[in-house]
Amino acid sequence: MSMKRAFVHAAAAAGLAAGLVLASGAVAGAGEPANQACVGDSFSVLASNQPAPGAFGGAVAGFAQDPNLPPAGLGDGLQALQAGLVPDDVVPNTCND
Repeated sequence: MSMKRAFVHAAAAAGLAAGLVLASGAVAGAGEPANQACVGDSFSVLASNQPAPGAFGGAVAGFAQDPNLPPAGLGDGLQALQAGLVPDDVVPNTCND
């Protein structure tokens, strides 16, 4: 009798676990994908609009260290650029189009 009872408890526990796993399988939300092609266009415009030699490097360094972009850094700045969060006065942002 106790073997049958243990089997029923194990089956009930397995069914409950399977139900919890299936119930928690909700669809994950996702944001709009970044526009990767716009980064090269933006830097091309930035490079062609520089007033003096070396200004492009200074602009990229300033962009990477901009404290107004959350958080500062070239990788994070590129993601902000792709998301269209960088204003055109910082970098001519073709991602905003």
